[in-house]
Parts: sequence; C-alpha cells; structure tokens
Amino acid sequence: MYCAMPDNIGDKKYCAPWKQKVLTYDFQNYSSLGKEKTLNEIENAFSVWQNVCNLKFERVFDGSQVMNIAFLTDDEKQNAEINCPYKLNNKKSATWAHGFYPGDSTLSGDLHFDSERWSDQKTVSGDGKFNFFSVAVHEIGHCIGLLHNTEDKDSVMQPIYYPGFSVKNKNEILSESDIQTVQEMYGAAKNVIVTAIFNSNKAKVMIKKLKKTQRQKG
Repeated sequence: MYCAMPDNIGDKKYCAPWKQKVLTYDFQNYSSLGKEKTLNEIENAFSVWQNVCNLKFERVFDGSQVMNIAFLTDDEKQNAEINCPYKLNNKKSATWAHGFYPGDSTLSGDLHFDSERWSDQKTVSGDGKFNFFSVAVHEIGHCIGLLHNTEDKDSVMQPIYYPGFSVKNKNEILSESDIQTVQEMYGAAKNVIVTAIFNSNKAKVMIKKLKKTQRQKG
C-alpha cells in the first residue's frame, strides 16, 4: 500500500512548517469503522505528534477549520465536493490515503482517506485492510510538513505501508528521526521534556515519568 504524496528527493526532511501552533480540524464524513471509532483513532493519531512537539490540534464546528478530514467513497458527487485530486476509492489502486503539506491552498493541511479499507486491529488480517491509526499518523506527518523518509526503516514517514508498520502502538510509532525532525520544525512539546536525540525506549520512560509527576501535582 502506498501513500499518494511524492517521495522526497535529496536530503530535505520537511517543507515550510505552519506558522501557527494550533491547527483546527473537522470531519466531512466518516470511515467504514463508524463515527466513534474514526474520531477516536484520529484523536489518538493527533496526540502522537502533539505529545512530542509544540503543536496543538483542536476540533472546531463552525467551518473555520484548517484541516478537513474526508473519506472517499463510490459516490462521485460527494467526492467532487471533497475536491480530491486522487481516486482513492478506486479498488484497483494501491494508494489509499494522503495528507496535504502546509501552505495557502484550499487543500493545505487536508487529510483524505479511502473510506472502506481500514481496521482498528493491531494485526493485519487477510482481508487486505490496514490499521487506520498507523496510516493516520503518517498522513498527519505530511499535513504538518514532514516529507517521506526512506533512510530510516523505523520512521513512520516511510512511503510504503507494510504489515509490520501497522502493529506499532501509540508510544512506539515515532522513530528517533521522526521526533528529531518535528522538534526541529516546531520545538519540543511544552508539557513534555524530550531532547531531540535519544533512543525510543528512553523517550517512552521520560514521557511516562513526566506525565505521572504532572498527575501527582494536579
């Protein structure tokens, strides 16, 4: 399964980041997982990035959102309203999702997914469905400016989704290079003290200890 965004050429790891530190979002429709599961998986995917960099994601309901989240179906009229340049609902296509880079266009920051090919299970079944949370984390990476990373095999920004990619959980999905890159772009999260260079196990311990301390103080 492939991401629709073009592969990076050269040493560049990211494009120009957003100037604002709060990105608003809302949904145009929901996936075949249903509204509740779709909302939950997207919120979990946003929190992965929010936990390590100085960005916040907030849902709004007044039409002022920066990020539009939409799922492509077989309804051509609906797809036209979404204004998707890719035919993600084409069952013969190996491309199932994309997130648009920061910028000034009407599509900047938008997230588009095929509506039907998702699972909320950590393991990949034989029906060809992929873990929605994992793919959402990757595409949100594009929406905040990260390019594909073909050098780090553990990066969530690898351009091809493979079965092993989908079994990673919330605390393990970002690699060292993912965190280093996003912190270079936006700075470290204000409520999580994490240096840009460390191994993943140490990072998880640091985050857990800090959150435990914050709960005790609260």
